[in-house]
Amino acid sequence: MWKYESPIGTLIIRELSDGFGFEYDGVIWEACETPQAEADNIARHVTGCPEWDGCQFDAPPDLSGWEAI
Repeated sequence: MWKYESPIGTLIIRELSDGFGFEYDGVIWEACETPQAEADNIARHVTGCPEWDGCQFDAPPDLSGWEAI
């Protein structure tokens, strides 16, 4: 699991039974096959989460910029 402290709150990439999901505010918004693909979607603001996709803040496109927890 990885987290990133963004200006709108904590973003989490977590392992799911079918891949890796993006969690924000207690809701899983999508799932990808790899955590890196999820980080890329988050960085590009294409997650389906309106709060994140519609904001102007950046997130690291690579997992090396996220905190492993």
